[in-house]
Amino acid sequence: MADEDDEESEVEDDERIMKLVTYSSRHTPEELAGYLKELGGEDTVIYGDLYAGRGLFGKAFLLLRGAACLNEDEPTAPQIEEHRKLFVAAIGQEGPEAQAALLVILELYCVKERRGCLDEFGKVLKVLWERDIVAEELIEAWWLNERALQEFSPKFFSQDDAETIRKSSNKFIEWMQAGES
Repeated sequence: MADEDDEESEVEDDERIMKLVTYSSRHTPEELAGYLKELGGEDTVIYGDLYAGRGLFGKAFLLLRGAACLNEDEPTAPQIEEHRKLFVAAIGQEGPEAQAALLVILELYCVKERRGCLDEFGKVLKVLWERDIVAEELIEAWWLNERALQEFSPKFFSQDDAETIRKSSNKFIEWMQAGES
């Protein structure tokens, strides 16, 4: 009986994740971004919780987990670099709100899936900035707001994690602000 209860209480992934994984193997990054836009991000199940009315966050989550299918056992920055065309098509061209949502969802991804990325997030930000996925002012705004993840989902927020990920981003932020190329 306990096994049945455990199975019933197991959290389901959003069905769109598998649709995107399957679709990604047969289509270009631009086609995949179009399919992601078609599926949308409304009412997305993110780590077991339903987020209604948070479509841009849902879309960013589906991008990471389904379309780009990030591997939590591998460094994150090189994976984003590998999928840069997808990220530009799916987020970079969607405007500042989508870009800001991606930063929060990437922070959440690091907290939940790839804790090592908390200490190497400057590399992720560098790829996002260099590949025109996220604008400089949005990166700076995220970096200055230690409570960005808490504003999205208090359940997953930890002050220590927020400080760690931003501290690991300090060198990149200073470099970017100095106008280095």
